[in-house]
Amino acid sequence: MSIFDALGPGSRALDYHLRRHNVLSSNVANADTPGFRPLELVRELPSAGNELALDRRHEAHRTPGALAEGGPDDAVERVIQPGGDGNAVSLEREMAKVAANDLRYQSVAKAIRHHLGMLRYAANDGHG
Repeated sequence: MSIFDALGPGSRALDYHLRRHNVLSSNVANADTPGFRPLELVRELPSAGNELALDRRHEAHRTPGALAEGGPDDAVERVIQPGGDGNAVSLEREMAKVAANDLRYQSVAKAIRHHLGMLRYAANDGHG
């Protein structure tokens, strides 16, 4: 096991939260689009190898073209009662999810910075 192996799960977590931010911000941007259904990036619990595997739902739940990166299978439509114009986006809910996702992203980034700082400290024989 390499000393850099611990960075892999953190890197994948940052990638996941970046992709999720893109989906959530698309939901916010389409809050006034008639007939728009909000999307959500889903994943399974991490496997034994700490991989962040995305949940592959039933074919009918897949939304082609939902993401520029990560593939169309990463986003699924959530079932939410639409408003009068057919739009099912709750702006408050989506903004809360964006804020929570940002907090998780920042937490992972801080842990990675800490790990890299420890590696730098060790590489410099304990001289900051």
